Amino acid sequence: MPLRQVFTYIVPEALEGLAKPGMRCSVSFGRRQTVGLITSLEKQNPTTVKNLKALDALLDTQPSLTKDLMDLGKWISEYYYCSLGEALFTVLPAGYRKTSKASLKLLPAALRDREGVEVLLGKIGKMRGVNWDSLVEGKVPFTSRTRPLADKLKKAGFGAIQLDGSFDDPKPRPVKEKGAAPPQLHAQQQQALTPIEKALQEGVFRTFLLHGVTGSGKTEVYLRAIEKVIQKGQQAIVLIPEIALTPQTVERFTGRFGDQVAVFHSRLSTGDRTSEWRRMAQGEAKVAVGARSALFAPAQNLGLIVVDEEHESSYKQEDVPRYHARDAAVKRAQLCGAVALLGSATPSLESVQNANAGKYTPLFMPDRVNQKPLPKIKLVDLKEEWSIRGEERPVLSLALEEAIRETLAKGEQAILFLNRRGFNTLVLCVKCGEQVHCPHCSVPVTYHRNAGKDPLLCHYCNWQGPLPKTCVKCKDGVIQPVGLGTEKVEEEVSARFPGAKVGRMDLDTTRRQGSHESILDKFRKHQIDLLIGTQMIAKGHDFPGVTLVGVIGADVGLSLPDFRASERVFQLMVQVAGRAGRAEKEGVIYLQTFHTDHPAIQAAAGHDTETFWKRELELRKALSYPPFSKLALMVYRSPEEKKAQAAAEAAAKILRRGSEKLAVEVYGPAPAGIAKLRGQYRYQILMKAQKPQAIRQLIQWLDDQGLVHPGVARSVDIDPQSML
Repeated sequence: MPLRQVFTYIVPEALEGLAKPGMRCSVSFGRRQTVGLITSLEKQNPTTVKNLKALDALLDTQPSLTKDLMDLGKWISEYYYCSLGEALFTVLPAGYRKTSKASLKLLPAALRDREGVEVLLGKIGKMRGVNWDSLVEGKVPFTSRTRPLADKLKKAGFGAIQLDGSFDDPKPRPVKEKGAAPPQLHAQQQQALTPIEKALQEGVFRTFLLHGVTGSGKTEVYLRAIEKVIQKGQQAIVLIPEIALTPQTVERFTGRFGDQVAVFHSRLSTGDRTSEWRRMAQGEAKVAVGARSALFAPAQNLGLIVVDEEHESSYKQEDVPRYHARDAAVKRAQLCGAVALLGSATPSLESVQNANAGKYTPLFMPDRVNQKPLPKIKLVDLKEEWSIRGEERPVLSLALEEAIRETLAKGEQAILFLNRRGFNTLVLCVKCGEQVHCPHCSVPVTYHRNAGKDPLLCHYCNWQGPLPKTCVKCKDGVIQPVGLGTEKVEEEVSARFPGAKVGRMDLDTTRRQGSHESILDKFRKHQIDLLIGTQMIAKGHDFPGVTLVGVIGADVGLSLPDFRASERVFQLMVQVAGRAGRAEKEGVIYLQTFHTDHPAIQAAAGHDTETFWKRELELRKALSYPPFSKLALMVYRSPEEKKAQAAAEAAAKILRRGSEKLAVEVYGPAPAGIAKLRGQYRYQILMKAQKPQAIRQLIQWLDDQGLVHPGVARSVDIDPQSML
């Protein structure tokens, strides 16, 4: 619960010696029965403790959370400023967080005193159809109707409330056989692996930052390090940023470690996730692979945590608790005395600075395996292209279109990348230019041609609606969808290359379970010649047949009001470029852009990571932005704009009073980048400091003032990854 405190209960005599920290328990909280988690045990004289409720039952025979996971949950609670309950129950798998039903249960004392129980049942038991036999068999549900009876039994020491802790039946797991023997390591792979193996052998906490270009063989380094861990009798965790990467990554790891791999991601059923959790807890599985939630796999003897594509913003949880899985992974490794290995072709500036400051040990793999050259990157100036072709406004430039034709003629494959889904990204009046916005969010809607009678869709709240006939502003203008999305790219490419097999991979085509695997498998088997997609296809994938990548709009994201905009565009361009030329044949990349001279575009085109880092770090330092400071974003939201604004202004006024003493800069309040989201108006306050604890102390000081704003909700995001 979002309450920044813990609650004290009495351990009843029947459970003494059985209760341990990390165990789940059944407790009465207010007027309802719920699941609690024991955080600590304290010995106190019962006569000095008054008005305390007792635990009703234990739901575990052994702790669900190991000590390091308990400590990690406490760290998440403190660092990211959320309640301990919210943090710890995020660490637990979904099947452990709640139960479906509760029943009355007789304690051993009652079983020895049937007469006493039946006296207590009396008339109230008969009225509710409860007798001795039904209690013994556990067939009496705990409801508002049976609560008075439950209270009588509990008070006499005869009864408890037992929550049903059953889970969905997991699907049978196919047996995974180990694959072929591992390949020979190349010199740069061995150079990177040697210090990692040394730290693993010594059993000490260290964090390595592995900067390897796309195709340099980082995954093989991960696999060899994990082999070392398993040889020591320990377990490992591997984090990947995208669910789209799961099938290929799991295939690689099960090919090496067989059934010793457990998989964690959001599309698993509750039963399957619980089953994988248990396999890790019992030591049956040695390697946990998955997205953010895999970080909390219950490894009993953790030796290594790998964070692949460590720069990815998807490692940041957007809901409470708003933790960053990369940073939490480093913390868990520290708590366990394990090794943290962060890998990327485009490391985040935060990690680069940590390496510069000596907190992380840098490792470099600057060449592709077998000395294969990095793909050639060609810039296409869309300003020039459009001036030549007039009103045609093509999706594909002449150069890219010709390159696709040549690629298909040679029987090779191509990827076309555009980080915008839908058919048209804007819907506007051709007379006055007024855009059609979502009625619940202050963002333009996207036109999806295949969405039927309601083709307008908001990508933030999923509102759908029809295409207006006339403009609401000028009253007589025609509404026209414009702009470019992946649907339109697919249509135009299919028309220009009728003999090609075209596929599309974005959120719209991958909603069904197994759709990711199906599309990628078809592409890998060359059942698709041209794959069009969003960032789902931009990183981590290894397609030997791909020799051409076309970036339809390299500028997407550059104009966002976010200090990380250039960094993200640079990372995305480098990552998508890395999909080409990974086998024997060389690759070529076409970047279509209106900003050929932008530093991020120039650096990506020249594979010049060092120059980009240097320039961007100098700029961040001059502006005192991360990684040279810490940020927190506080957002007040309400269906009534005035209420949200007033609450934010009152909070900012108090924050400024305490900010000078704590050396925290306070900015705002101001309307959020997306001022209205899902029907809620949003005002935000930005806080900046050199030390994160100063920000948390200031927020705690604000909360201690006891401000109450009816009808207004607040969120706090420490180290925000989005300023919108």
